[in-house]
Amino acid sequence: MPGRTGAGRVEGLDPLQWLRYRCAATGLRLRLARMPPTGAEPTGLGAGALMEPVVGGQDRSRAGGGTAGRLLALLAVVLVALVVIVVALTRFGGLEVVDQQFYSHISPATGKAEDIQFLYRLIFWLALVVFVGVQTAIVYTALKFRRRNETRPPQIHGNRTAEIAWTVIPAVVLLALFIPTAQTIFKHAAAEETADFEIDVLGKQWWWEFQYPGIPLSETDAAAGPLVTANEIMIPQGANVVFNLHSNNVIHSFWVPQLSGKRDVIPGHENRLQFTADKVGEYFGECTEFCGSAHAWMRFKVLVVPPPEFAAWVQAMRQPPAVDGNPETADVVEAPPAFGVCLACHRVNGTNAVIAQQGINSNPYGEGAGPNLSLLACRDTIAAGLLENTPENLARWLKETDDVKDGTYMPNYYEQGTINDQQVQELVDYLMTLKPAGGCPADPPVGGDPAFVPGQQTDDRALPQNQPIAVAPAAETQARAAVEGS
Repeated sequence: MPGRTGAGRVEGLDPLQWLRYRCAATGLRLRLARMPPTGAEPTGLGAGALMEPVVGGQDRSRAGGGTAGRLLALLAVVLVALVVIVVALTRFGGLEVVDQQFYSHISPATGKAEDIQFLYRLIFWLALVVFVGVQTAIVYTALKFRRRNETRPPQIHGNRTAEIAWTVIPAVVLLALFIPTAQTIFKHAAAEETADFEIDVLGKQWWWEFQYPGIPLSETDAAAGPLVTANEIMIPQGANVVFNLHSNNVIHSFWVPQLSGKRDVIPGHENRLQFTADKVGEYFGECTEFCGSAHAWMRFKVLVVPPPEFAAWVQAMRQPPAVDGNPETADVVEAPPAFGVCLACHRVNGTNAVIAQQGINSNPYGEGAGPNLSLLACRDTIAAGLLENTPENLARWLKETDDVKDGTYMPNYYEQGTINDQQVQELVDYLMTLKPAGGCPADPPVGGDPAFVPGQQTDDRALPQNQPIAVAPAAETQARAAVEGS
């Protein structure tokens, strides 16, 4: 037994041995760093500074394996729970919420949109598998091979098995994505060549013009050109439609999420977009390429209706507006004189308001080339989806044009003093008469709904047919002068 000396030292022990002796006496154990070779000078604070107490008398280097196993088990449970939650939301609860997001491709309504959704799901699940695998490997490596002492681990400069694995696995994942993606691209390209129904799309700032080159505006006058509308596309159910996309101003992007993918609308270049409209419904579209200050309000709708409903719409677009119910003007709807300021930029089919510019050769900045107003009263919105189509909003649009839609090229004649409150009301009353003689048809269901009843009218007032309207001569002269001067 060593004897004690002054200051509590034990005779015959050096400081390190004495410290071990004291720890043993108090129930503590130490894990010591490997001592330097004999004759070498200790670095830092000396070997004693690298000692660590072990609580409970257990060496952490031996206890680590159990902790790592428990943590890995916990990680596995969490990852499995996350996968179960994702699957549950996707298959059972998620679609009920997503179905209300009509600017999303999650609920496709055409075969082309379903192809895109399939690729999206394939990429999502493969990405989830890769994520779970990588995170599991990171956690396992961090726990299994964490530093337990100061011993330098074996240095590995290559592992053929690991290198083959991390080369082959990503290649397999990429191949699983490439094959269906390439098949889908070629399938959709072939469908564009077999389309039987074409619509020319012209992106404006900030609204959309749609022309039907295969449908003449007049069955007897070829010079009248094709049927033209704005911001709402009508398509017969079952038609294999191809859109010819044009712009004469800036780059836009045409997208109807539930019906197809995106396609850029580029000045000087024609792009094509195809889909088959199988499901009756009302679908929302938008411009997805920043194109100026009112880009966010460059929206449109696609209405897929049964063929008889589409044929009725075409005939209604060719007819003049219905009568106003005034016995003194039973054969004609007289546009108010204030409508003369509108004639320079807007057309109304079946009338002599036909001097406004249309098509790719129109003014790229909107002057003299505004939306066609035929059947305006039947549209759900005005200002390219910005406002609900009501008399109150029409009046607001005419009075506060710049405030409602910043950057619009439509002049604010009310602020300029060209028209007053009474004339604004006259214009609103006239615009609300631009509907078919039998009233406006019911809108198809938003997003597609089998409960839709074709032929139902939202306005059951039977209105007789009439002759083209007569615009006041002074108003027509004013409009022509405005076009010639623009």
